[in-house]
Order: sequence, then structure tokens, then C-alpha cells
Amino acid sequence: MEKFWTRISNTGIHSELPFSERSRVRILNQISFITSLFALLYFTYDLLFITESKTPEQQLSFYILIIAFLVNSSIVLLLNKNGFHVTARFVSILIASVVLIINSVTLAQPFRSELYFFGSAAFVFIVFNKMRVIIPVFLLQVVGYLLAAYTIIQRNPEVTNINSGVVIRIFIAFSTVFLILYFLRQETNAYQEEIEIKNVQVSEDHDEIQKINFTKDKIFSIISHDLRSPIGSLQALLGMLNREQLSEQEFKKASAGLQKQIDQLKVSLDELLTWSKAQLHGINPEPEVVPLKSLIYEVVTVNRPTARNKKIIITTNIPSEITAFCDPNMLRSVITNLITNAIKFTPVGGAISISCKNENATAKIAVEDTGLGIPKENLVKILSPTIHFTTRGTNNEKGTGLGLIMCREFIQKNNGSFEVESEDGKGSIFLLTLPTQQNSVSQ
Repeated sequence: MEKFWTRISNTGIHSELPFSERSRVRILNQISFITSLFALLYFTYDLLFITESKTPEQQLSFYILIIAFLVNSSIVLLLNKNGFHVTARFVSILIASVVLIINSVTLAQPFRSELYFFGSAAFVFIVFNKMRVIIPVFLLQVVGYLLAAYTIIQRNPEVTNINSGVVIRIFIAFSTVFLILYFLRQETNAYQEEIEIKNVQVSEDHDEIQKINFTKDKIFSIISHDLRSPIGSLQALLGMLNREQLSEQEFKKASAGLQKQIDQLKVSLDELLTWSKAQLHGINPEPEVVPLKSLIYEVVTVNRPTARNKKIIITTNIPSEITAFCDPNMLRSVITNLITNAIKFTPVGGAISISCKNENATAKIAVEDTGLGIPKENLVKILSPTIHFTTRGTNNEKGTGLGLIMCREFIQKNNGSFEVESEDGKGSIFLLTLPTQQNSVSQ
């Protein structure tokens, strides 16, 4: 029975419907089904216990009422099942109103039907969302009931005195119902909006917490991975030194290798801390007009000695007039990362070129190398914020796996775009696009 009721209630409901719409569809299904059951029960009760005679007209009206509510339930469920939710509501209200008017007129009972009309009017507020629909439908119900009452009075003059003041009573009754339902609806909508806002906030907070937890886990994973090797080497070196197992020449050679590991570790930790701070919203861009030639030349000068050690030539082609509107520190971090990556993955004797040009109110920066290139499957992993992926350079240099992610995020924070063109074994080109003035946004 419970499964059957759930199936009836959820007819026509799917996950893409908003929560409020699902509620209205469910209520319509439930009420239309229950009213059909009540109609059957009333029909049974009438046959077994009501002995008063009815005219053929009244008997026909009674049967029409029962059949109409049974048919209404089937129509509503069918329309909702096929996605015609609004049509189902109009059909349900129309059938109920017409049948109640016919039944009231036929039985010459203008006021015994009032409660049913009030219930039908209240139903309008529940299943319709917009007041521009609710008010006209509500008023049509009032007019229908008034016409039914006057028709009864005209056809039955003997009830005229009993029904004196019918207009004012009906007006007061329907106005009272309308106002109660209207204010109740306003409060319900306000409460629902508040709940939905809080749900959105909870969802956003949950996503933010998950992001922070992921960042924390990634930081710990990278730190533990990158610290293990140099600390292990340092521990072994100090142990051998304490046991006097190293000559001065062997110590110098071992300490030089350890120095190289520590230097690489420092670069990795700087990169990691910069990225993690940005993830935790500790870094916000402070854009200004940045001359690209001087900034890039500064970064190239710092990294040229490392490139010389691998006999890599770095060339630049940057017109002095080209500027970008961005945070200079963020851009410096991006250029530094791209150049150190290029050096890391370019074999001895290779080349790195950096060029800039203006195009459509944007500054385009290209960093190109003749390195190992990036296979397509690895490029997806490298740019994914949820995958920790790193590879070693041509001289076994290590990284955090965060460089390109950080570059892309920093460029996007400055209203720019970050693209990579790479082919395994044929080098890589990193393309940065930044606005040249404050109101420019690169797409």
C-alpha cells in the first residue's frame, strides 16, 4: 500500500523539476486521488443509507458528480505523467467547479455547497504559483458560485427570504478566505525562500569545505613526498659524518648533491605555498598597468644561469610598448614557473623563446620551448585540480605538480586565458592572454 501511494504521489515528478514545483505536482496527485476515493465512498453511502427520493434530474447530477471526480483523478495523473503539469491543474479546477455548480443548482442547495467551493478556492492557492493566475481563477470561482446561487433563488422563489443578503455574505466569505490564503501564502513563500537561500549557502559551504580539505590533503601529500628524499639524504650524510666515514672531498661532493636537492625543494615549497594561499582566498589580484618587457626580462635574468648549466638558449621578442593590466606579482609567478618548467623539460642544447604582441585590446604572451613536450593524456592530468600528477625533468628535476594549475588560476583571476599547445617529443607552447586596460576582459 505504501509503495502504491508513493507511486501515485510521485507521478510526473523528476529530478529536474524545482522543489516547489514538485510539491505542487505531488499535492495535486494526492488530492485528486483522494477525492476520487471520497466520491466512491459517498456513492456507496448514498446507495446504502440515504433513503430520500431524488428527481431524475437530481439523480443524474449525482452520478455526474461521482463520475467526474473519478475521471478527474485519471486525467490529472495522465497529464502529470506526460509533463503537462499546469494543464492538469486547470483541468482539475475546471472539472471541480463545473460539477459543484451543476450539482448545487440541480439540488437547489446554494449554501450546502459553500464548503466545497471554499475548498476548491483554497486548492487554487496551493497548486498555482503566480498571483496573476490565482486571482483570475479565484474570481471566476466566486462568479460561478454567485451565478449558481441566483439561479437557485430564481428557480425556487420560496428560498428568497432565507437567502436575503446572499451577495454580501458570499462576498464576505470569499474575501475572508482569499485574505487568509493570501497572507498564508506570503508567509509560506517567504519561509520557503529563506530555506532555499540557506540550502544554497549550506551547499556552497560544503563545496568550499571539500575544496579546502582537498587542498590540505594535497599540501600534506606533496610536502611529505618532497621532504622525504632530501631529509633522508641529510640524515644519511650527517650519520656518516659523525661516524667519520667521509673524507673532505667525499663530503663536498655529497653536500653539493644535497644542496641541489634542497634548492629544488625550496622552489617547490615556494610554489606550493603560493598556490595553497591562493586556494584559501589569501591572494586577490591587485591589477595595474604592467610593462611586459621589463617584467619578463627580470625573470629571464634570474633563470639564465640555470639555463646555461644545460646549455639552453633563452631568447625574447617583446616590444617595449606592450603592457598588460594585471597583478604584477601574479604574472611574475606565472612567467617564472613557465620558464623554470621549460628549462626543466628541455634537454641540453635546447632553446626557449618568449614573445609578446598586442591583439584586440589584449596582450598575448607565448612561451615556447624545444623540450620533451606533454602527451595528451598527461596534459589532462597536469591541468586537473583533483589529480596530483608530476613528472621529472631531463636532469631528474622534481616538481610539485601544481605549476600549471597555479599559472592557469592566476591568469584567470586577472581576467585572462591560459592555453597549452604541446606534442610529445616536439616541445610546448604556453599562450597567455591578458587585458591591456581595466575594463577589458579576455574570453
